[in-house]
Amino acid sequence: MSTANGTKSGTLIRGGHVFDVASDFGVRDILVEDGVIVRVGHNLDAPGARIVDASGRIVIPGLVNAHTHSNQTIERGLCDDLPLDTWMVLASYGGAGARLSPRELYVSAMLGAIQMLRNGTTSVLDCARADHEWMGEGLDAITQAYADVGMRANVAAQYSDLDFFSSLPLDLVDGTEHLVRPPRAKPDEVLGEVLGYIDRWQDENPRITPMLGPSSLPRCSTDLFTTSADIARDRGLRLQTHLLSAKSQVYVAASRYGTSTVEFLERIGCLGPWASFAHAIWLDDDEIARFAASEAVAVHNPVSNLKLGAGVAPVPALLRAGAAVALGSDGASSNDSQNMWETLKMAALLPRAHEERASWPGALSVLDMCWDGGARAMGAPLGRIAPGHRADLVLLRTSEVFVAPKEQVAYQLAYADMNHAVDTVLVDGTPVVRDGKVLNIDTDAILAEAAELAARVWEGLPDRLTNYERTAPLLQRLEDEVRRRPWSRAAGR
Repeated sequence: MSTANGTKSGTLIRGGHVFDVASDFGVRDILVEDGVIVRVGHNLDAPGARIVDASGRIVIPGLVNAHTHSNQTIERGLCDDLPLDTWMVLASYGGAGARLSPRELYVSAMLGAIQMLRNGTTSVLDCARADHEWMGEGLDAITQAYADVGMRANVAAQYSDLDFFSSLPLDLVDGTEHLVRPPRAKPDEVLGEVLGYIDRWQDENPRITPMLGPSSLPRCSTDLFTTSADIARDRGLRLQTHLLSAKSQVYVAASRYGTSTVEFLERIGCLGPWASFAHAIWLDDDEIARFAASEAVAVHNPVSNLKLGAGVAPVPALLRAGAAVALGSDGASSNDSQNMWETLKMAALLPRAHEERASWPGALSVLDMCWDGGARAMGAPLGRIAPGHRADLVLLRTSEVFVAPKEQVAYQLAYADMNHAVDTVLVDGTPVVRDGKVLNIDTDAILAEAAELAARVWEGLPDRLTNYERTAPLLQRLEDEVRRRPWSRAAGR
């Protein structure tokens, strides 16, 4: 940006202890112009720049949450010990309470944004779901929430054309033939509303990126998913979907495509740098190799994977093979939190239960997944405090984080919950949180409205449970059959 006399002005973050995975740890200044870091050094001079005093603070890149669902933020505490496919019925297809109006979607997205910004998450990739009846208006409301609060957001409009039961390997159990239904609509009809949304928001706000979000391969017809991949390549759009988040999906792929899921994605040209895949749990060795040979990004969601008993993603194997891996919280109805510090810690510790020590990802590795992997999933220069990167920064109070050698600071960031240490958050060099308070919105009003909405959601829970109980016996039979079938990464299917 320029002043009236033509000289450059911007923001100077002065005197903070700068932590970057690729640089030495020490006190430096950070000069930002037009939302981009242009210099990092000692005693920088920038006449006319806005000064942010970072003395007594550790400055880190903003955390990146590379996979969540904003429509679920209102549903934390929804359920306890349900496996993934059963949870889907209660959370996403439960009827009463599962449909949020555009205003309610705005409030739910804003609630998540407040939680993330307060814990130092500056960027989010939101697989946002709005009811078909008001899909365009709902997606606009979600995206407007991020624009209003000032957060960086990639919003992947989630869609499908198959019903829930069509996403399950029903042929594994008897008496399910009547549940198989054809696609609800043609691909161009499904995509019409989504592409209209993308056209409205593309280039509208520098912090907002609209994306394609086909729900998952099992919940999309082959035509719809292939068309989505073609559109993403042809129009230069980004895409996020779910990949093998349940063991049952291995058998869907085998019967539907006659090959593995990742090989099918490779065949249709969907393993590009513009594509990211949440969960990526049930990959065999061949799929890991194919995925790593591409530039696609796997998004690890360790907390929700464990809560739903979905499995443990082969993250050490993906990293050894050279794959890009990011981190995500997943939605609050399967995680109950949007806390990326918790996600970092779980990503570091989970492999230690079943992997050799040489394969354990350390503190710097999981931080790099969050920052560099997150930047790849977002398709933006994030996660570094270096020239050319967006100035999405978090200032942590040194009264809460000990100033120490770089390795010990990294250990604190990866293993200690730093929520309580977040003081100031900047996106594009502009403060959006100061002294722990979100600046651009009336937080108290949003939280009050969210509490009223949550009360309505709980009122509808008995109806959801009734719908769930109708299908629970079938889902349990299917769950038992899938668990009974042998499968190992070493042997493949």
